Amino acid sequence: MLIAFQKMQAQGNDFVILDFVDRCLPEYDFPALARSICHRQFGVGADGLVTLEAADTADARMIIYNSDGSRAEMCGSALRCVSRLLMDKFARSEALVLTDSGLKQASSKEEDITVNMGSARIVKADFPADGFVGDLVDIGNPHYIIFCDTLSDDPHLKHGASLEHHPAFPASVNVHFVRVLSRKKIQMKIWEHACGATLACGTGAASAVYSGIRKALLEHEVAVEVPGGMLKIIYQKDTDTLQLVGPVSYVFSGKYIWKI
Repeated sequence: MLIAFQKMQAQGNDFVILDFVDRCLPEYDFPALARSICHRQFGVGADGLVTLEAADTADARMIIYNSDGSRAEMCGSALRCVSRLLMDKFARSEALVLTDSGLKQASSKEEDITVNMGSARIVKADFPADGFVGDLVDIGNPHYIIFCDTLSDDPHLKHGASLEHHPAFPASVNVHFVRVLSRKKIQMKIWEHACGATLACGTGAASAVYSGIRKALLEHEVAVEVPGGMLKIIYQKDTDTLQLVGPVSYVFSGKYIWKI
């Protein structure tokens, strides 16, 4: 079976995208397909598989599968990628995407794609787990935010896996170690649930900035340095929402041979 795909990336957070907006969604075993097509050695290679299908209230509905086949609630990087794809598809500078976390608006300006991530919520502030103290933030998916003085020892590689599944949390979490460089810039390293270490995480960046604002460490517009590049988070106080801003790009397209 040949499956047409686009591969896109946002600061190194990469995705295989299947566009079914103009046709019926096939009856694939998508979790199995995600495990196969996302494999770095034997597949296309990606952090996740994203499907797009028709939606009555949006330009498309986005479904995200992690590379292990599990379903992801939300992903800011994938949202920006599919928003670019939809804008190009419909020759517009805006897009509306239906996600498992609700409707999300996106717009483009030059190379940047801006998406409204909605509101974040501090579930547990200054919460201890595995010897660390951090904020558990919900922005459609859960993030554990740990502020620290240095990231040079790659704490995400040493502690990400144990924190991801720590019994202190009600469910598995994304883990982010954050260093404040100034009130307008942070650096972060990332361990994503079901993916491991990744080069970027849009929802994680928004959660980290939100946590930093609540701790009076950051301004309302913050540059975020992730291993794969730079992002910008803008907190809109009047609506209590967060905007995620940054470029995305197409990597390549092709047809994947899937033997089922």
